[in-house]
Amino acid sequence: MALQISVFGVRRFLQRCGVSPQHRTKILLVHHPPRPPKPMTCSTLPRRALLSILCAILIACPATVFSQDAERGPAQSVTSRSGVVAADNVEASRVGAAILAAGGNAADAGAATLLANGILNPFASGFGGGGFCLYRPEETGKTHVIDFRERAPLNATADMFLVDGEPSRELQLRGGLAVGIPGEPAGLWALQQKFGALEWEKVVDPAVDIARDYKVGPLLAKRLRGRAEESLKKHPTLAALFQKEDGQWVEEGDSVQRSALADTLALYRDEGPIAFYHGPTGQSVVEAVNAAGGIFQAEDLSSYSIATREAISGTYHDFTILSMPPPSSGGLVMVETLNILEHFKLDERPRDAHSIHLIIEALKHGFADRARWMGDADFVEIPGDRFTSKEYAKTLAAKIKAKAVLPLEQYGSPIENPTAPPPDDSGTSHLSIIDAQGNMLACTSSVNTGFGSMVYDPKSGILLNNHMGDFTAQAGKANNYGLIGSKQNEVAPQKRPLSSMTPTLVLRGGQPYLAVGGSGGPTIISGTLLTMLNLMDFKMSPAEAIAAGRVHAQWRPEVLFTEPDIPGIKSLEKWGHRFKVGPSYSSVQIVIRNADGTQTGVSDPRKLGGPAAADATAEADAPSN
Repeated sequence: MALQISVFGVRRFLQRCGVSPQHRTKILLVHHPPRPPKPMTCSTLPRRALLSILCAILIACPATVFSQDAERGPAQSVTSRSGVVAADNVEASRVGAAILAAGGNAADAGAATLLANGILNPFASGFGGGGFCLYRPEETGKTHVIDFRERAPLNATADMFLVDGEPSRELQLRGGLAVGIPGEPAGLWALQQKFGALEWEKVVDPAVDIARDYKVGPLLAKRLRGRAEESLKKHPTLAALFQKEDGQWVEEGDSVQRSALADTLALYRDEGPIAFYHGPTGQSVVEAVNAAGGIFQAEDLSSYSIATREAISGTYHDFTILSMPPPSSGGLVMVETLNILEHFKLDERPRDAHSIHLIIEALKHGFADRARWMGDADFVEIPGDRFTSKEYAKTLAAKIKAKAVLPLEQYGSPIENPTAPPPDDSGTSHLSIIDAQGNMLACTSSVNTGFGSMVYDPKSGILLNNHMGDFTAQAGKANNYGLIGSKQNEVAPQKRPLSSMTPTLVLRGGQPYLAVGGSGGPTIISGTLLTMLNLMDFKMSPAEAIAAGRVHAQWRPEVLFTEPDIPGIKSLEKWGHRFKVGPSYSSVQIVIRNADGTQTGVSDPRKLGGPAAADATAEADAPSN
């Protein structure tokens, strides 16, 4: 007779035994092979599996299913029949894989993974941020778009970031004015409640456990000692979360306890987002933001709502592209760029200097139109048909020269040329999932730049975003990413700032094929696009497609940003491209549905990510090229 006990009951038992959150997830993944999903119920464990778990506790050495690679090392892939989660933190991926193993679907796993990722990689995303999700249930084939982007507070004004008539980068980056109304609490709730199969508490519980005690990962340890270090030291309450008793930063493997955030997440689990937008959590956040120079009021939170939108749709050869509409610029820029490239038959070319040149020139056209037309479609009119028009793309393709760049003004309207490159954007996370049933999820969530505004509310444990910096502070002047904007994207009360986040789903022959997206500010668009082209045109394996070197061009500044390993750099320079060679500019996560019904996921080694599945059937590495 089988001893029946729920997976989450076992998880609580492991917690009482002192097993860390990461080890609990590993034990469940290794010793609880998935069964056919049973919506709205928890899987059960037979006696033998329970005994196996107890043995794992006794030896205190749970097996590791996946390992993280060194940054910019080989890309690791995992193949499964029970669904794959690809996040930019391997422990977060494991949380999602455990949810799938417990009978959850891609929506359940997506919400759980993003909640976990916001704790494990707090510099990138979290409860104080916002983002976008695309979800396509296999049963209906309809792509749903959830916009949980931050909004400007009611007291926001178009000139709020000007000092002596000039944009203040500091005001847009740090402090209370930089904070937009967070959308993640509402967005993840909406995703799971509308499409999930599990009870809500089972989706949130893993994040509560992690917040109470987790181990520092390699990327968090690196970020604490990176570009954000000096700014963190100016915010001692926030910095103290990640410092030892001697004042030194925590290191990989050190334990961190965030009890205030754990209590906030427990309240979220028990009451849903009402506690944030209408209750004590929100009140505490308002006070913290205003103490840092902000202009929040209770009505900013109580009036917040997500938006449901129609996906941007395009075609590229026999692929259907489904991506994010405004206030994200990613979908429209991507579809316009692909429409241009369709005229050059990249699938018949090698991935060499000529192909890279064509991709760069097409991207410049897309970003030039972005600068002129993009904003929040709830506030301004955006000519979406222009971006998706095959005829318009044909006229742009005709302008591209085989071995030369165009004069800058021919890519778009003449606007002052900034010189700043895109900064290191460590403040965004992307998640891709395809589950066993073929349900597809692509979600990107962000606090914007590393550690967001650095406004931290110690009562709730929430770190706040700085997405107000994505607005155009002054038309024609560059924002934090060197991006030019027009009055279309100027600040207004309750308006959503323009974004480059590009969560994307791809169908092949009308069937699920790819969930993809990334982090990296405006390089999200180019990184996502290049990965897709590597798969669709250059016939690379998933691991090769992620590992291949990347370029980024955004029209203004007139600079081509490249990783060191791009083929034909000397030829590109001869054809007129001005270079800035640097480290990784984007991080991309993908999951592919294979012809045999299995799923293959790859997490970008540039961000030390790792995919996870409960029943990995294959792993493969591909060298960078």
